[in-house]
Amino acid sequence: HNHARAIETPILSGSGAPDLPPSSTLPAVRQPAPKIQALLPAWQAAEFIQPTLDSLSAQTRGSDFAVIVSVDRCDDDTLAICLRHADRDSRFRVIAHDQRLGYIGNCNFLLDEAGADYVFFAFHDDTLSPAYVERLAVVLDARPEVVLSYSDVALTHANGEREHWVFTALEGIADRTARGHRILARQGMWWVPNRGLFRLAPARTIGGMKAHGAGEFSVDWPWMFRMSLLGQFARLPETLCFKFYQPGSLSRSWAHSKQEYFEVAAACMRELWNSELTSE
Repeated sequence: HNHARAIETPILSGSGAPDLPPSSTLPAVRQPAPKIQALLPAWQAAEFIQPTLDSLSAQTRGSDFAVIVSVDRCDDDTLAICLRHADRDSRFRVIAHDQRLGYIGNCNFLLDEAGADYVFFAFHDDTLSPAYVERLAVVLDARPEVVLSYSDVALTHANGEREHWVFTALEGIADRTARGHRILARQGMWWVPNRGLFRLAPARTIGGMKAHGAGEFSVDWPWMFRMSLLGQFARLPETLCFKFYQPGSLSRSWAHSKQEYFEVAAACMRELWNSELTSE
């Protein structure tokens, strides 16, 4: 991937966004990767990211769990907040960018940086139950045929209205063609597993999330489609993830036009073409 230059920041305390020296003055000291890593793509999140950080620090899975925070270039205090938090929790590693990556670029940067067996995207407006990592990891440990484990999601809209998201369409589906068909057909709340824990090694064969003719519109659909071809999805019937739509949430800005859906459906077809599925 052609990423913008990343600046790995030292852990700092104090308020305000720190001055970022040239990356050459900040040699990164890499520690051996833990078994599980949270990947947090952050941008313009100063007003709501602290509960997300707190929920990651509160995870009951402690010794082999760590967090990578990638702060895209922004003009609020997101970076300073993340650095202050990392100063209190050594499991956090914060990376700042001096050029705008965008959502896809930031997610792909994190996928490249990760080195754990299991990873998940910790989105900057979500919070997690303290048992989230521990409970989902048990599923992957016990079931090698499962590529991704996920929980139910409680959604709170910006106006305070609430929904409960449950996705059951892939439960017990061992055939990958059948799984892929159900994701392509957008059966049920297909987006819920995107907030799950997945095996990094097979996910890397996808080549990251990809922009398409409608930009970043619904990029989790082709991502989940391709993931469904790699292994089974396993639902843990507990509510361990809590999503909060913010007034400026990216997905709230989409028009959901026919053209956008055409472009993202075409992106799914490209993923099918690039997969290992054959007509035999």
